[in-house]
Amino acid sequence: MRAWAAILLAGMAAAPLGATQPPPAGPQAMPPATPVPTREVVGGLIDALKDGDYEVRYYVATALSAIGSDAVDPLTKALEDKSATTRSAAAYALGQLGSPAAPATAGLLKALKDTDTDVRRNAALALGRIIASVRANALTSEPAPPPLPLPTAPPPTFPEVRPPRP
Repeated sequence: MRAWAAILLAGMAAAPLGATQPPPAGPQAMPPATPVPTREVVGGLIDALKDGDYEVRYYVATALSAIGSDAVDPLTKALEDKSATTRSAAAYALGQLGSPAAPATAGLLKALKDTDTDVRRNAALALGRIIASVRANALTSEPAPPPLPLPTAPPPTFPEVRPPRP
């Protein structure tokens, strides 16, 4: 037991607290990011939308929404897939995209008439999110109205009003 304590104490003495080097700062801190091959990734993720497991489809849809507008066309095509699970997951992913998915509204309107309930639900949810996102972007991008002009004419004058005499 004493031998273990001696080894432990010797190790602690050899490495004083705070002796670790700080991480590098500036351009050396992180290597340059390599671009993600979007077309290949989107294709693989669209294929994964056909997975039988709900959680896999959910995470795939989330990954597709992180890609952004490059995923809109493949997801719109996936709305017409034979598999209801793929159509449902594609609608969900389009909703997660928000305003960049606005070009997919025609496909989502068509999906509202799908035979599968989950497809219809996710299409309705997606349309609501897209519309809300487009409206929010429009509100933040509108210029402020111009200030009201100051009156140029003097204010009207009123005759002096006196109390009636008793």
